[in-house]
Amino acid sequence: MKLSTRGEYATRAILELSLNYGKGLLHIRDVSEAQNIPQRFLEQILLLLKRNGYLRSKKGPNGGYYLAKPPEKINVAEVIRVMDGPLAPIDCVSVTAYESCPMEDKCSLKFLWREVRDAIADILEKTNFRDLAERSIKMQKK
Repeated sequence: MKLSTRGEYATRAILELSLNYGKGLLHIRDVSEAQNIPQRFLEQILLLLKRNGYLRSKKGPNGGYYLAKPPEKINVAEVIRVMDGPLAPIDCVSVTAYESCPMEDKCSLKFLWREVRDAIADILEKTNFRDLAERSIKMQKK
């Protein structure tokens, strides 16, 4: 798995919205400045996250974005999958985008790549954005 810039920015945007969860709307400019994400790129990312049910928004001068569900209900794996697709390093071990390979029946590497996929998925699926927000708050207090 290689995390794209879109994937990185999406996780940072969700983290910022998680840090402000329950405090009202966040303007795109505030998310951009807090997480050092170019605003034009962030607009596209937030729209995609909104279309996939992670965000809601309100238009107008007092508008902005907010999480559609609590941060503890959003794990990192699902956000990365929305932005970058499957977590598997190769297609023949992907759960969500499996594609067969001519070497599949006799390839001993497949077991290694499956273990890599499982380890990555396990960590990212267990990590939710409330956990990350709490870690971030602790780091800021140091």
